[in-house]
Amino acid sequence: MNKNFKLLVIVLAALFILVGCAPKDSTPSPSPTASPAPSPTEQVDENGNDKPAQEVDTAEGVKDGQYTGRSDTDERGGYGVVTLTVADGKITEVKFEEYTSDDKVKSKENGYEYEQALEAFDELAKELVDEQDVSEVDDYSGATSTSGKFKQAAKRALGQGLDK
Repeated sequence: MNKNFKLLVIVLAALFILVGCAPKDSTPSPSPTASPAPSPTEQVDENGNDKPAQEVDTAEGVKDGQYTGRSDTDERGGYGVVTLTVADGKITEVKFEEYTSDDKVKSKENGYEYEQALEAFDELAKELVDEQDVSEVDDYSGATSTSGKFKQAAKRALGQGLDK
């Protein structure tokens, strides 16, 4: 009986070790996060990406006002948001922010330290005001993905101001 008891203890110990090493559910538990970036329209697809009526390169035909456009999400779940102001047929102000997959603004304060992208946020916005045409904005060296998100979001923002 002593031999059977030892065998039972060994089997139970091995079972507990195996159960402890089993993979856990990979679904993360919810945690409080900042509010997501505003969506420029209620027209979004199943991934949360805008489905605007039009994407345009210039403010030609765009009503005066402030407009917001959001890029598609990238392979890591990040996206860009452009808010721009049109007055008298010209783009007068542009703000660009890029967000992580958990809807946090990419900034040094939030731990994002990729210098080229951080510099690109302001430089792309300035260039759009100078050029007045999204297609004339150059990709920012070292931040090609950021540049693509900026251009797509800017075109969508401009598209919000067209008469539909």
